[in-house]
Amino acid sequence: MDRLIPIFDSDALPIGILVLIVVEALGLVLWQRRNPESAMGRPNTARIVSFLGAGGSLVAAMIFHRRPEPFPEGFALAMLCAMVIHLWHIAVLLRR
Repeated sequence: MDRLIPIFDSDALPIGILVLIVVEALGLVLWQRRNPESAMGRPNTARIVSFLGAGGSLVAAMIFHRRPEPFPEGFALAMLCAMVIHLWHIAVLLRR
């Protein structure tokens, strides 16, 4: 367990999560474009990007919050982006 402490104390974990979110978004968008008759229906790029974008913004806020030197402007901007993208996601879902 002690070997995991440096990983949790560094930015490697949140950055890895951000990379995973981008890869997941690309994979889902490409898969939906190749399979438009899938169970999810027509390509829903806005739904995918808005859902994963809000989560990615929260992870970015976590990176700014964890900085050794405080950077409240970056944290506030990332949280604002998360809220705006989340509201966009709600609007996308209501249009369905």
